[in-house]
Amino acid sequence: MAIAVAPSYEGSRAAAPDEQGYVERDGVRVYWERYGEHEPTILFLPTWSIIHSRLWRNQIAYLARHFRVVVFDGRGNGKSDRPLEPGAYQPQEFVADALAVMDASSTQAAIVVSLSLATIWNLGLTATYPERVQAAVFVGPTTYAVSEPFPEWSLQPFNERRDSYDGFRGQNRWFMLEHYDDFVEFWFRLATPEPHSTRAIEYSIGMSLETTPKVVLATLDASGMSDHRCSADRLREAGASLRLLARRVRRPVLVLEGALDAIAPPHWARALAQDTGGEFVLIENAGHHPGGRKPVRFNLELRRFVERVAGGELAPH
Repeated sequence: MAIAVAPSYEGSRAAAPDEQGYVERDGVRVYWERYGEHEPTILFLPTWSIIHSRLWRNQIAYLARHFRVVVFDGRGNGKSDRPLEPGAYQPQEFVADALAVMDASSTQAAIVVSLSLATIWNLGLTATYPERVQAAVFVGPTTYAVSEPFPEWSLQPFNERRDSYDGFRGQNRWFMLEHYDDFVEFWFRLATPEPHSTRAIEYSIGMSLETTPKVVLATLDASGMSDHRCSADRLREAGASLRLLARRVRRPVLVLEGALDAIAPPHWARALAQDTGGEFVLIENAGHHPGGRKPVRFNLELRRFVERVAGGELAPH
């Protein structure tokens, strides 16, 4: 199995992990960290492998004062390996990685938190392994594409090569492969529309440059993008499948959504909350990752939910 490597981009840390290590499955090593001692445990899932677990940097130190917090770098970035085969990025691989990390960190069950693409593996964990999930939190659920309209970025032809990519706004194989720096700048500016976000955008770009466009494209080809005209076509298929999975969820659910989210529109998040019988919270003036630019509001909402779960106020349904 071919493995690409890149230097680590961590930035400054507000807290050091209390425990860290690797799990290995089928020759792919995945790096994890554990912070704090107090149950229950919050497991922050990795999202799209274009970035790694430092995306949760504004949550870890605060929440670890009250709970156990476990994070891991998704395969493809951070301190984890970077397989180049699309098969290594199938949803079941991320679910299996999460279970392996839980075992390695002595986590019997957790409140599982996902962002964007990780909606898929959060639903997979919660619906298929309910004994390992106390509750589920979904943020900016990009893949829960169950209704129109679809965002502009997803409607652009994915496999067609263009003569020029000046001003291009979307996902396109050749734009990502040959103009990766331009793509990631476009993507993280789209994801981070809040004012005064220059540093947050730069940080995200730094994480994205820790991996390679070939790895990023492998994650998309894992979902069959080579056979689809545009991302929206694949998202429609995923949304229909995930809706069936969501209706099997029997754990407390919280859906957090930024009102300014241009990657995963709020009507998808509302649908996920409805289909799971969960609570929906819209965070005003926030984009795709409200925990990044509105961490106080985000952290307090998450803490409130976790404490209600731990206190037995939110029973499985």
